[in-house]
Amino acid sequence: MVNNRKLDLVKKIARNKGIKNWDTLEVSNNKNKRFSIISPNGYKIHFGLYPYKVGTYIDHNNDTLRKNWRARHSKILKNGRPAFLNPESPAFYSWFLLW
Repeated sequence: MVNNRKLDLVKKIARNKGIKNWDTLEVSNNKNKRFSIISPNGYKIHFGLYPYKVGTYIDHNNDTLRKNWRARHSKILKNGRPAFLNPESPAFYSWFLLW
């Protein structure tokens, strides 16, 4: 099951986007999450739904699904700011690495 999660691809994306903690990316040991990463403050963050029916953009490359997912998740706030802009949030890693 580990192979179909595309860990190597996600590490490459993280490296290319300049995410400094990309080397801490690993397959999550949480049964409902796809990956985990150590946040800048040292916390382990689990992100990405797993197992999944449709997958994420890295699985299907469907621009319409990506646009719709980003529209929905752009409205999620954490401390008054969009959650996908906070590197301590799972939304940040899902947004920039999976979608």
